[in-house]
Amino acid sequence: MRAEAFRPPVELVGRRVALAPLSLAQVPGLVAAAARDPDVGRWLVEPPSNDPASMAEHVRRYLERQDAGTDLPFAVLDGPGGSPIGETRYLRIDRENETVEIGGTWYESSRWRTPVNTEAKYLLLRHAFEREGAHRVAFQTDLRNERSQRAIARLGAVREGVVREDRLVRGYRRSSVVYGLVADEWPTVKRRLEGFLARPWPPRDHARSVAGPP
Repeated sequence: MRAEAFRPPVELVGRRVALAPLSLAQVPGLVAAAARDPDVGRWLVEPPSNDPASMAEHVRRYLERQDAGTDLPFAVLDGPGGSPIGETRYLRIDRENETVEIGGTWYESSRWRTPVNTEAKYLLLRHAFEREGAHRVAFQTDLRNERSQRAIARLGAVREGVVREDRLVRGYRRSSVVYGLVADEWPTVKRRLEGFLARPWPPRDHARSVAGPP
C-alpha cells in the first residue's frame, strides 16, 4: 500500500449513492438526516447528533483524524449532487500492514433495507482493494446489533470472532463482533455485490413495508 493511499480528496460515485468527502458545509444536511430518526446511531461508538453544534464538532473530530492520516470520512449522498443521508468512513488505516476498517456507518432509517448500504460498501471495498492496494478490510459492530451483523454477513465478509468488552460506550462495556475480507476473497464478493445491485429493487417505501422494521 502506497504512503499516499487513503488520502483526501476521494469521491466515490455509484448509481444510487455518492460518497463525498466529509466537510463542515454538510452539517445542516447531516443534522436533518439524523433528526429523522434518533435511533440511527444507537449502536455507534460516536453517534451522529441532531444538534448543529454537536454535529459540527463531530465532523471536526473526523477531519482531524483525516489530517492525521488514520481516517478518511465521507458523507453519503442521495445520488451524485444529492443531499446527505448518512455517513461512513475508512478508519484504522494501516499502510504498513495494508489493512483498513470500514465503519462509523449510519443512514437515515428510510434507507434501511434498500440498495444504499450495498452500493456504499461496494464502492468502499472496490476502492480499497483495486485502487489503494489493501490486503485486508475489516468491519466491527456491537454484539447486540443483530441487524448490522446480518448486513455485514450479507456482503460476504467472514465473521472472525468476538472481542469481549473492548469498548466503554456511554457507560456500557460493549463487545465487538469482527468481520474481515482479504484480497483473494474480493473477486467473489465483488460478483456477489454486483449481482445484488443489478436486480430490480422496489420503491423505498414499499421495500420497508414488505420487509418490516430493520
